[in-house]
Amino acid sequence: MSDVRTACVRTGLIFFALVSAALGLYILVSPEGFFSWSWVNLGMDYNPHLMLDYGAMNLAAAIPPGAAAVVMSPAFTRTALASYATWSTAHFLIHVHFRSHAVAHASAAEADLLLGVLGIGVVVPIALLLLTFGRPALPGRRRESGRQDLRVR
Repeated sequence: MSDVRTACVRTGLIFFALVSAALGLYILVSPEGFFSWSWVNLGMDYNPHLMLDYGAMNLAAAIPPGAAAVVMSPAFTRTALASYATWSTAHFLIHVHFRSHAVAHASAAEADLLLGVLGIGVVVPIALLLLTFGRPALPGRRRESGRQDLRVR
C-alpha cells in the first residue's frame, strides 16, 4: 500500500480510537450528562447500569483501532476496521429505526443531522478497509509471496 493510503488508514484508525476513548470516558464520568441529550434518551427512562456499560464498551472499543494504527499489520488493521464498520452500521440502523422517536424529542433537522453523521461513520471505515487491499496483479505480473505489509510502497 502506498504511503498516502497508509497515512489515510492510520489517520482514520487514530480518529476512531480517539472518538471511542473520549466518548467512553465522558460517559463513564457523566453518564447522566450523556443520557440527557435528547437524541440519546429519546424520552426513555435513565438506566445508569446501561449507560456505564456503554461507556466502558466505548472505552474498550478504542483499543483495537489504536493498536492497529501503531502496528499496521494487514490482518489487525482490517479486523479493527471491520469491527468498527460493523458497530457503526448497527448503530446507524438503530437510529434509523428510532428516528420517529428522535423527532418527538428533537427537531427533524437534528434527527437528520445525526443520521448524516452516523452515516458518514459507516462509509469511512468501509472506505478505509477497502484501501487496505492492494490492486490485483496485472496479467503477466507476479505477486510477491509471503506476508503483506501495509507499509510496503
